Amino acid sequence: MTKTHSVKPDKQATYDVLKAEVHRKAMDEIAREMGITLVRTSGSPVVTEAKDLSCAVLDEKVEQIGFATYVGTHISTSFLGVEAVLRNYNLEDLAEGDAFVVNDPHTSGALHEGDVGVIMPYFYDAELVGWGYVNEHSLDIGGSGVSGFAASARDCFSEGLRFPGIRFMQKGKFNREWELFISNNVRAPSAVLNDMRSMVAAVNTGQRRLSALINRMGLKQHREFCEVNKGLSERLVRQRIAALPDGRYTSKDWIEFDGLGEAMLLELVCVMEVAGNELKLSFSGETQITGPVNGTLPVVLGQTMNTLQCVLLWDVPVNHGLWQPITIDVGPPGTVVNSTPPAPVSFAHVGAGMRIDKLVRDVLTQAISLSSDPAIRERACSQPCEGIFITTLSGVDNRTGHPVVIFPVSPTVGLGGPAQTLGDGQDTYSNTCNLGIGMAPVEVDESTTPVLILWRQIQASSGGAGISRGGNGMTTAFQITGIREMSGTVSNNGAEVPPRGAGGGWSGSTTQYQIRSQTKLAELVANGKLPQPDTLGGTVKDLPANTTVTVKEGDVFFVTNGGGGGLGDPLLRDATSVARDVVDGYVHQAVAQDVYGVVLSEAGEADHAATETRRSEIRQQRLGRAPSRPIHTQGNIEAGVGVRIHKDTWLCGYCEHELGSVSDNYRSSCLERKGIASETLSALGMYARARDLKRLVISDYFCPECGSCVRSDVSLENEIIVSAPEVSGVISEVH
Repeated sequence: MTKTHSVKPDKQATYDVLKAEVHRKAMDEIAREMGITLVRTSGSPVVTEAKDLSCAVLDEKVEQIGFATYVGTHISTSFLGVEAVLRNYNLEDLAEGDAFVVNDPHTSGALHEGDVGVIMPYFYDAELVGWGYVNEHSLDIGGSGVSGFAASARDCFSEGLRFPGIRFMQKGKFNREWELFISNNVRAPSAVLNDMRSMVAAVNTGQRRLSALINRMGLKQHREFCEVNKGLSERLVRQRIAALPDGRYTSKDWIEFDGLGEAMLLELVCVMEVAGNELKLSFSGETQITGPVNGTLPVVLGQTMNTLQCVLLWDVPVNHGLWQPITIDVGPPGTVVNSTPPAPVSFAHVGAGMRIDKLVRDVLTQAISLSSDPAIRERACSQPCEGIFITTLSGVDNRTGHPVVIFPVSPTVGLGGPAQTLGDGQDTYSNTCNLGIGMAPVEVDESTTPVLILWRQIQASSGGAGISRGGNGMTTAFQITGIREMSGTVSNNGAEVPPRGAGGGWSGSTTQYQIRSQTKLAELVANGKLPQPDTLGGTVKDLPANTTVTVKEGDVFFVTNGGGGGLGDPLLRDATSVARDVVDGYVHQAVAQDVYGVVLSEAGEADHAATETRRSEIRQQRLGRAPSRPIHTQGNIEAGVGVRIHKDTWLCGYCEHELGSVSDNYRSSCLERKGIASETLSALGMYARARDLKRLVISDYFCPECGSCVRSDVSLENEIIVSAPEVSGVISEVH
């Protein structure tokens, strides 16, 4: 179990330590109760079932003091939203009962236009004491795309209504003019307006609970404990950063977008610099495009901090103190990282945003694996899939004649998670920004939307191989039913670029989707047979990854979500675990034998003698000869540590062979095996969409003495090898 680093209060502290902790938890509980209010009053499944929402409490300085969420990336949206309100209104113009609406990513902190936020100033005895913020994904926001996803938009004006922090309530009453305007510009006015009222109910809950707490504690002590707890979080963040080796760490990834008629790969680069107890992450990217995948400030800030929390700051209380030791540079304006109007951004959080998570995980794991602190090294991980499939459709229900909007969440959250040192990646993990998002039960989907769910099942071997394997994705299929046709948006932001493994772990699959017509579904059901992927049949429409579609009754969406990357050389995975995965349907038997080197008996158990022979054969294939150096015993192997540093020399993490000076790139001392990503994964029964131009390659780097895989990279064909960590001085001795 990972150790928790606690911050011991200063012995000279002048505050009551227990009361300070009670206060901190009270702030989070206020935010949680706001969320409960929202879920219980909303009628939208994306809120009640999927939990696509967040809530925050901020002090009068617009600094976070309480946070509750199911969407971690929303951590940036609350203070950016309040800052937008304060740009538009003077403090003296604010009053109790005011509420403001924000959803413009360019000006007011939203991740995309579909995420609508409601902000309320909190008063106590007529004095401003803070702010309440509630955010949810709205069922629709108008514009050219359903539910805030506008794949065909070429500017932000086409993406829907954009609220830059405007007052829509005064003295607790909804402004009638705004109500009429909103209802006239969205596809599901009743649901949208009801959810806005639900958000108002939630921020009202926060106001009542905060006032009750101040009544008990007093305003002066409340403000004192806000500062104390922010300071404690900051101190813990600085301690965690100080455990990383000083240096410079680099990673590269690509935004995929083919909605403009060209299969574009838009390069993003992240450079992380560690200096003492401070951390700086700098992002750069290509020029912004007229497609909706451009990034914005709230997306980059939110994805970066959310990933830092998941990997490095896992137990740090969430408040303004998190941000103090960390600098995030989004680069010059006008790029796919830091776009400016009129760039479309309705897919910013899944386009640029999910690439940010992959980049930050990569640079963090590079540094973590070199730390001298074993509790920090336990946090090494691979990349999750982050290849999310989204479809939002609208049409007219045959049974009622009423317009219907659907946003099936289950195919968007069936992604495989990253492998970790303490265990395999989580199957159907979702993605890092949506770790609290739920998968609605089949009965809820079928009773609230015109769909029939045909199956949901684990996609075997979609997770990358490793000592810890990547989490597997999910295959799902659903049929449009009870409605003649529906139109809307389809987007798959992770069809081509597979997630990297770490420490010698292998890449995972990407995500693919199909729309099938004229299937054998009716025939199978009539004969009492359950449909399966290999029996469904039908005609497959060849579609771009990002497009607008019209589907007819009976058409079937077929989605196979990708898996997470693996961690550590797969030849070192416990053979019994591999055999169990085969029996349980998580790994194909061919992958067990050819990738993990595990031979199974007729009873499905690992044949250890045959496995040892098979693994020796695979090492010899990697090297072209027999290994000349033995690997460590299993107890000394750390899954995420493919390379180590001893004094000023790189070492193989598995046999301690020297791989050159620390000032050089250790990859140059390794044997390299390179293959086109789509072909390499296809040979393993996995998937990555093939490309004609700017082809992606997977490069495996093997220690030339023991034949272990120390690193597996994803890059463009004929690209210069990415730099190794540029470390400062002696980092650590051999672990």
